[in-house]
Amino acid sequence: MRPRSSVFLFSPSSQLEKYSVFYSSCINTVEEALIIATFPDIRKHPDFVSPQSKAWNEQLAAETGKYEFTWKQDFEGPPAEDALTEKLAAIVHGKVLDVGCGHGSYMNQWADRAEEVVGFDLTAGYLETANRSRKPNVRYVQGNTKDGKLPFPDDYFDIAYTKKGPTSWYREGNRIVRSGGTLLLYHPGDGHGGELSSYFPGLFAPSGKGAPTLLDLYEERLEASGLQIVELTKLQETMWLPTAEDVLSMLCFGQRESYKAYVRESCYAQLAQRFEKHATARGIRTTGSYYLIEATPGRRQIG
Repeated sequence: MRPRSSVFLFSPSSQLEKYSVFYSSCINTVEEALIIATFPDIRKHPDFVSPQSKAWNEQLAAETGKYEFTWKQDFEGPPAEDALTEKLAAIVHGKVLDVGCGHGSYMNQWADRAEEVVGFDLTAGYLETANRSRKPNVRYVQGNTKDGKLPFPDDYFDIAYTKKGPTSWYREGNRIVRSGGTLLLYHPGDGHGGELSSYFPGLFAPSGKGAPTLLDLYEERLEASGLQIVELTKLQETMWLPTAEDVLSMLCFGQRESYKAYVRESCYAQLAQRFEKHATARGIRTTGSYYLIEATPGRRQIG
């Protein structure tokens, strides 16, 4: 807040500047309101499927056979997930589990360093793709982490990790990873991609803020699981989306062609205008936020 004395510094120029700023803010507010009004609630379309749901993953797998982004993205510096890869590269040995492995492209890199690599995923279509390029010491298991018990013996794995996968397996991770073993948990962070909801209000959901935070939820589930946190690191990355088409592709990722056509017809003109307003020569800038949690098995939970 400005000092109270500044209120009394009257002059024609200062008054004119004051009203100019006020007028500009009103124009921006009205402009934002009009833009929001031009975007329909695209989630009410009958073909919309909630992203990351079971049905959404099955739909994406049926269409492409893999979980792979369809838009171009240009990173300023290393992607945040490089921190996970570097951690794993330094410790991978013995038996390794990837929870939420998708079509297996990420986990295949550990096959030459480990005795056995196991991928666990809910979506059969992804695993069909994964099995086409499976190495001899790699296998895939279909299942749901929410079913309660994972189909692995006690103390079976030396290392288990998830890359933006579920958190519902934490309790089982405490059972199936041997004492002294390592779990690496890489999850979206608070404030992830918040710029998109500002650039395109009404199209992208605002980033989560307030209580409880995502970190609160992760820590609560870790505590309930019996896992012990060794290290928690907050990671950030800067990414550029080069064109309005890339934003549209991100917005419609995993959806049916009928839905994509609807969004293009009803939103693209306004989306492109917003893109041009905020873009630099490099495109639209957005910030990714993630948590990388290293944990180890602790006291076993009973029941």
